[in-house]
Order: sequence, then C-alpha cells, then structure tokens
Amino acid sequence: MEREIRLLDLFKTKIHNKKILLLEPNCDLQNPGFCGLNFFETTDCSTLTNVTNIESFKNTHWDYIICHVFHIRNMRKSNTSLFEKYNITCDTLVLDEVGEGFSISHDAYRVFEEHKFHKKVKAKNVKWLSPFYDYSDIQALYPNVEFFSEQFTTPLLFGGKTNHMIHGGLKEVNGKIERCDSFDYANHIVAGLNWRPEEKEKLFMSLNNDERRHRTLLIHYLTEENLLEKGYVSYLKPPSETFLEFENVPYIEKLNVKRYTLPWEDGIELNRFGIQEYAAKSTYIDVVTESSTGHWPFKTEKCLKPFYNLQFPIILGHHGIVQDLRDIGFDLFDDIINHEYDRNDHPKHKITINQNLEKDGWNDNLRIPRLIDELKRLSTIDIKKIYEDNKERFIKNQELVWKLTIENNDILYKLGDFVFGNDIEYFDTPTEHLKKIYL
Repeated sequence: MEREIRLLDLFKTKIHNKKILLLEPNCDLQNPGFCGLNFFETTDCSTLTNVTNIESFKNTHWDYIICHVFHIRNMRKSNTSLFEKYNITCDTLVLDEVGEGFSISHDAYRVFEEHKFHKKVKAKNVKWLSPFYDYSDIQALYPNVEFFSEQFTTPLLFGGKTNHMIHGGLKEVNGKIERCDSFDYANHIVAGLNWRPEEKEKLFMSLNNDERRHRTLLIHYLTEENLLEKGYVSYLKPPSETFLEFENVPYIEKLNVKRYTLPWEDGIELNRFGIQEYAAKSTYIDVVTESSTGHWPFKTEKCLKPFYNLQFPIILGHHGIVQDLRDIGFDLFDDIINHEYDRNDHPKHKITINQNLEKDGWNDNLRIPRLIDELKRLSTIDIKKIYEDNKERFIKNQELVWKLTIENNDILYKLGDFVFGNDIEYFDTPTEHLKKIYL
C-alpha cells in the first residue's frame, strides 16, 4: 500500500520552555506549510489578532513576540501604541518578511523610526527574517538588529518539501497521478516535468500575475515587436496608467499594455506558485519576471521554474540574478542564450537602496529591450533541434533543483536555529520516504 504522510507530520518543530505571543494575521513562522516551522500544535502559544483582544494581555511579558513585518508596517500608530499602554513586553521581537523582502529599507524605517515598535514592547533583542545575504547597506542604520543571512533563502523555502502550494494537491498511486487534498500525501513531491522532445506549440511562455513596472514594460515591448503570438503570455493585473515617467520625464509616452489571460485560465487566477504544466510543456523558453528588479536581490521560486520544467531560462530579476544561478551550479545555456539583459552596465543606469518603483522602471527600460532582441533572435533559429540536442543538460538542471530544494535543503533548520537557538527541536521526514512526481 502507498505510504501517506500528511503535511502536518512531514516536518514540525517544538519550542521548549518559552512563552510565545503570535500577532495575527499573517504570522507565518509557526505554519505547517509554505515556509513555516510548524510548531503551532506542539508548542503552547498565545495569539493576539488585530489588537481586538489586547486588553486581555495587559501586563504580560513574553520570551518571544512574533509577527509579520507587513502587519506592523500597516498598523495605525494608535494601535501599536496600545502595546505600550497595556505594558505588553518581550525579550525577543521576531519580525518576519522572509517571503516578501524587497522593500526592506522602507519597512525597517516604518517599523523602527515611525512606529518604534521595538521600543513599545521593550524588546531586548530584535531578529529580522528576510531573504538576503548581504545587509551591509542597512546594518549600520540598525546595529542592534540581527538579520537572517542566507543565500537563496526564499527559493529554498518556497521550493522546499513543505510548500504545498507547489507540491500539494497531487499524489501518484500505481503509476497514475491523481488530485488530492493539498494536506494529504505531502510526501509526494513534484520534481518537475517529464522530458517531451516533440515539437512545442510556442517559442516561449511568460506568466505574469501582479502588476510590476518590469512586467508592464515586458508586455509593452512584446506587443510593440509583435512577439505575443510566439508565446503563451498572461498579465492578470495590468496597470491603469497609460505612460511611464521618471523624475517627471516620460520614457514611455504611450503604454501598449492590456490584460492578457490564457484560454485555460478563463480569467481566473490559478495557483501562481505551482507548476503551470500546460504552458511549460508547450514552450521551449520560460521568460520569468521575478517579483522585484530593484537593488535588494530578492528571489522567489519563479527563478527555479525553468529548471523544474526542462526549459531554456530567461530570467528578469535583480541585477546579477543569472550569475547567482550560475554560481550555484545551474546551466544557463550561455552558448545558446545571450543574457546581457541581466547586466546593469548602461551609462545612464541609476541605483538606490530604497525601493523606488519609478526609478526601477526607468532602469528596466534600459534592460528589457536587450531581452526582447534576444527573443527575436531565438525566434529565427531551429530551437526544436537545439532543444532535443540538449536533453542531458535540461535533466541535469532538474536534478539540481531536487538536490538543492529537497535533498540538501536545511534552510528551515537554519531559520529555526537563528530564531530559537537551542530551544527548538526538529521532527523531520527522511528523504527516502519522499516520492518524486513528474508531470
């Protein structure tokens, strides 16, 4: 009989002898899926939701207060002041934005300078969970804050075995893949697509959900250069603006952008974290638009999708993202694809450590035409033959994804150790009890 391990039992932790207050909503650190440590059933925690029951916590002291950065960032100052009013204090304040850290400069200013939340709860220690490695640009501003520092944090968390948004909802029994509840058969892990050498329907895919300046620019140039018909392209939430400017000077006077959905989407947002099987198996190239192209090197599971799916990668993200992927071992097919778009070597390039969407868009307008030129060139070559000739390279990339995100992935241990030190205990499922699923 096929062994089934439920998501709640796939990976969990227990925090010993600590009083923990969780501020809801969006306090993800204790969750069983996505990128949580799954201690909500094993550890005695208290929950404060939207400060509605805050009076009941009057004059309490906690070992840890844990919350999502966005929750504090978006609070009214009158609400954050309630923690001081009711004398709710802690030894360690844990601020989590490990899944959405590209606005860290603005967020830190909001939390520490405007709300002064760490002072309101009289925190002796502050630990900030975000997805970066080098904090030299911001550490000097907040010398008493410990920043979680690991390379490829978010792809490893989003691609890890507990992320049921990618791996959940499918099981393989007797060689047949079937749908199931996303919390069941959690040990059945999606490893990517099967190899399909037959001719594909389109040259490329580019699936875009939320509005971003670089996504808007990509759609604009794909439209202007008549490339839309060569790809499966979606943009589910395009902007309402009709032009783009920087410092009050337009650089795109008339945007050629509208909402695009693909036939199987039927206008409905699908699981954007999962493997988009139909589009991926029907195209040679994945044109990935990451969540951010700004100064902070924010990466998500998106940058790994071409490798899951046995595709050529074109990845539009922060400057140097392609080189980062090379450095950990991925084959970027540099003999086939020109990744010059990944470089910020234009003489007019400007940069700031603060999130500035207007400036980021202006910079992207110097990079994206290079990407478009490369797509146009790739549309003129025998991509089918080149694809078939490189099967082993695609398979090697796919195997590396499994090795990094599943087999050797210890990012949850590093996260737990960073926050809780010796007070955390781990209960994990060995890799040999996992089953690979290929779509």
